[in-house]
Amino acid sequence: MRTGHRSRAALWLAVAAPLCWVPGGFTRFGPATLLVLALAGALAAAAPAAGRLPRALVLAGAAWLVVLVVASLVGETPLASLVGRWPRYEGLPVLAVYAGAAWLGARVVGRDEPGTRRLSWAVGATAVALATLSLLDLAGVSPVGPGGLARSGSVLGNATDQAAVAMMAALLVAGRAIAHRHPVDVVVLVAALTTVAVSGSRTALVLTVLGLAVVVAVARRHPGRGMVLPSAAALVVLAGAALAVPTTRDRLLGLGTGRGRVEQWRLTLDLVRDHPWLGLGPSRYVDAFPAYENASFVRFTGPYRLADSPHSIVLQVVVAGGLVLLVASSVGLLLLAVRCRAAVLERPEVAPALIAVGAYALLLTVNVTSAAPLCLAALLLGSVMSVAPSGRGPVALRAVAGVAWAMAAVVLAAACVGDVRLQDGLDAADSHQVSAATSAIDDASVFRPWDSDVDLLGAAGLAQEATRGGRDGALAGARSAELARAGLARTPESYDGLVSLGVALLVDGRLDEAYDVLDRAVAVAPYRPDGYVQRAIASFGLDDVEAAVDDLRLAQRIVPGSATVRRLLSRVEAAADG
Repeated sequence: MRTGHRSRAALWLAVAAPLCWVPGGFTRFGPATLLVLALAGALAAAAPAAGRLPRALVLAGAAWLVVLVVASLVGETPLASLVGRWPRYEGLPVLAVYAGAAWLGARVVGRDEPGTRRLSWAVGATAVALATLSLLDLAGVSPVGPGGLARSGSVLGNATDQAAVAMMAALLVAGRAIAHRHPVDVVVLVAALTTVAVSGSRTALVLTVLGLAVVVAVARRHPGRGMVLPSAAALVVLAGAALAVPTTRDRLLGLGTGRGRVEQWRLTLDLVRDHPWLGLGPSRYVDAFPAYENASFVRFTGPYRLADSPHSIVLQVVVAGGLVLLVASSVGLLLLAVRCRAAVLERPEVAPALIAVGAYALLLTVNVTSAAPLCLAALLLGSVMSVAPSGRGPVALRAVAGVAWAMAAVVLAAACVGDVRLQDGLDAADSHQVSAATSAIDDASVFRPWDSDVDLLGAAGLAQEATRGGRDGALAGARSAELARAGLARTPESYDGLVSLGVALLVDGRLDEAYDVLDRAVAVAPYRPDGYVQRAIASFGLDDVEAAVDDLRLAQRIVPGSATVRRLLSRVEAAADG
């Protein structure tokens, strides 16, 4: 492949990465995006550099990662924090891939206008494809299959992620579409705005409107055709599409999610006050936060769903690395702002990309991070920050970059295979095929040996099957206990892991051990019902009927509508009366 073709192929692959998923996988969306980006990085390393990242920002990013590594190592789960946890796995390897996306954007887009134009074409094609898939999803015929979401999540797995990618695409092409009204740009803008609207993300809708206003304000500094009517037309498209979709229309009028998020942030600040300097380390929020929950927040999330992120990038940084990481982030942002200002003054054509990234950064202040939009945002940011390359660069250095990307691709390909085998195992467990489930989960562990969540998720699936009893139930319980212990060895405060181990021990008749494990689970998550229910079963088996009744009543307060808890409580109370 000719060098120019490599550069173009790398750009198109990287921009298309958010549309990729793992068919039949458990996580499905993140690993595929990262794999395709790694392949794009390998191609980019073999192509001539059109630009590079400023050295000052590279050094600032390296210092930031050093602080994060220190926070991981001094935390209670150093290995799990370094490699990342399910569902986003945002440990050191994935964060390095995000940084690599910025490197890729600087290298293949570069500083010239043709590179910027190619970037717009690639993002535009992705926006049209995403709009098509989003509308198919809304019609119930998504190629990914049913996702169980009330809102359209398309192939990104999450409605807000879908909106974020579409928002960035809309803001990237809006200025040219409104000013010059080229048919292709107009189609891309309409497609992107439609996707934002059908996603139902209120924050993305507001930021898209604000971003369009900024794009128009910037574009009006330059002579051109009138922009008022086209801008109004864009807003009409956005509003019309939003009001035409019932789920979006309903969300626009509701405030429940906002109140729940504010409550979560308040509770997260309590956690931060207990770990101010270096935080908890990355990926520990899911284990640490349940101890800070209250009844109203659990009603907001649902009693069986643990929050794995504070839904704010600022709080996420402070939780992961404390005030030290926050200071490092602030210094990096200051350097970034200085470089971006210089870039816009020097090359005004990069302003739309910067506006798109800025809108996404604001979105992250109230939402979670994830691979698809972050990779695109990092690539756009890299294209804005790009400075002139220093020649062709040492051959050895380019070879190292290519090998690093190739190795990342191999690891991510293995992760994708493991993702499929994990889903196979959980499906087999649901179908009461214990041997097949055990084999598939073991395969997943082979392909993802760094991932403690394979063990924890497999343990949870087999624990459910263990409660059916019989020979298969005993086998499922024994294997569930092994997997839970393996996962808890690396993440000892995992609530789901503790409950799975407790259930497996109950099935095996080891009531004293089960009680102790479930006691730990209740301490980790005092407002979650499963620990109380299973501890009540252990107490009843140990002839402590009063303790069993107390636990079931606590569980009933958390889930007053649960028929299972009501039935168990009735039986235990009857036994107590007898």
